[in-house]
Amino acid sequence: MISVQNILLVVILITDLTLAANSRLGTCINLIALQGFALGLIPVTIGFQQGFTFSLIAVAFIGILLRGILFPQILHRSIVNAGTARELRPLVSYFLSVLIVLMLIFTSLWISINIDFIDSKLLLLSVVALSTIFSGIFIIIGRRLAIMQIIGYILLENGIYCLGLAFVQEIPMIIELGVLFDAIIAVFVMSVATNKIQEEFEHLDIQKLDSLKG
Repeated sequence: MISVQNILLVVILITDLTLAANSRLGTCINLIALQGFALGLIPVTIGFQQGFTFSLIAVAFIGILLRGILFPQILHRSIVNAGTARELRPLVSYFLSVLIVLMLIFTSLWISINIDFIDSKLLLLSVVALSTIFSGIFIIIGRRLAIMQIIGYILLENGIYCLGLAFVQEIPMIIELGVLFDAIIAVFVMSVATNKIQEEFEHLDIQKLDSLKG
């Protein structure tokens, strides 16, 4: 099942890169859903390697339900309410964004290789985790639309979870559920805030909110 796990990790890495290159909000949400499904299946591959436990099954099921289904539905509803389909003028161009994410991937590889206590079998998992964290931070900084920044936050949370798997393999269920609960609250709050921004200002460009400064 290691090969299946590696395929899932490569899928996550590809979604990080594709998100940086895509301007269509609907496609970006579908990509984050795909990443959520891939991330949710990783505990299943660990179960095949080390044996299934209730916590592994629960974490996999809840992770897929939230990351792969609930979060994308919330975001799709937000873009429908906003009537916005694309981000045309990001702070960092899409071509440059792809180059930056590629650099972040190579940086993550260099960091992972130089972490002595990372098992060589978990090298790819560590690289994907760090790349996803860095990509999430970059999207939060480099995009103008509030919805893309929510996607960046979800990426960041996905990377943190992946990093936990790289270090301890099986995260205690109570910790994972706590992280997911925080993510649920954050995504709900940010989605409500996004809808209010659209209602009040008829746009989702957070850069334009600078005009509210006194």
